[in-house]
Amino acid sequence: MAGDDKKKGKHDEEIVDLSARIGARRPEPKKPAPPTPPREEVPPPPPTRHDAPIPSEPRPRLLPPREDRQQRDLIQKALTDEDAAKSQAIPSPRTPPGPGEVDLVVTPLPTPDDWHRFELALRRVRGVGQLRTEYYRHGVLKVRVSFQGTERLATLLRAGIQGYRVRIIGEDRTTLQVLVASDSDDRRPG
Repeated sequence: MAGDDKKKGKHDEEIVDLSARIGARRPEPKKPAPPTPPREEVPPPPPTRHDAPIPSEPRPRLLPPREDRQQRDLIQKALTDEDAAKSQAIPSPRTPPGPGEVDLVVTPLPTPDDWHRFELALRRVRGVGQLRTEYYRHGVLKVRVSFQGTERLATLLRAGIQGYRVRIIGEDRTTLQVLVASDSDDRRPG
């Protein structure tokens, strides 16, 4: 049984690769590192700020004492005129439709080509005079239409515009909102 114990003990040992130790020197014992003298803790400098409060008013320019009083008065007057101009409301270039005019808001007209074709078809409606485009953005067209007729423009548009099916989605005394679909849209697959 003693032989069995020896065999068991061999199996429990780790296998060690001695080929790496051949010809190698013994490692020298490590010397402890000399203690570093304690350093004083220096706080990092505060971050540099590049922003500042936005001035609410322009600051007056300081003139050298040799400048004459007249120039100082001109500058002061310019600063007060500038403040007065800021407080006034900006006049809007848009005006409400006059007598015999209606604003027509039409959607969807996805391309400028569709917009142009719709305007040509709108000119053929009885009683429609001058058309003035207010804006065209993202498929929405706003046109100021001068209209004279016995019927309302909304009634004539409901009857139809050549090449388009028209649906009135909003109506006001001065504005019509229209949803259009061209007849060629019905024939397109998909």
